[in-house]
Amino acid sequence: MLDVAGYSFTCRRATVADIDTLVKIEEAVYAGMAPWVLRDFLSELSRPHIRLYLVIERHQQVIGFAGAAYQREQRDMHITNIAVVPVWQSHGLGTAMLSEMTQFAQGVGVSTLTLEARASNHGAIALYQRFGFQQIGVKKGYYLGDHEDAVSMVKKLGNPTRHN
Repeated sequence: MLDVAGYSFTCRRATVADIDTLVKIEEAVYAGMAPWVLRDFLSELSRPHIRLYLVIERHQQVIGFAGAAYQREQRDMHITNIAVVPVWQSHGLGTAMLSEMTQFAQGVGVSTLTLEARASNHGAIALYQRFGFQQIGVKKGYYLGDHEDAVSMVKKLGNPTRHN
């Protein structure tokens, strides 16, 4: 149970049964131009040993999710996506999911969290910076479709609790 902004939420690992909802959240967040489709989520969720997908629920309704790829050799967890339905954005849920991911990453001996954010997504970049991420570069034309640039970011984690 998580308490955020005066509301109670449940955070749990995503399952294949959540995929339709995850796609709908992406469509709502990206105005019908969801970058991920059902087959993408199915691929990700079918590899739980190297992928971590969390959902956040309010009254048993999934209202957001976050995903990451565990890259053991690099001791990195690469955050692939974070999305919260528009009505619940700016309530601290992205921060709560990042916190959960960070705790998990430290527990498996990860030394860095990495991600890309759209260069125009100033709100997300500000969130990541508040959470301790630093910009390390720009990937030109990174996104399919509009070829928008991506800002690459990293957060170094101190003293992981376990090494694999």
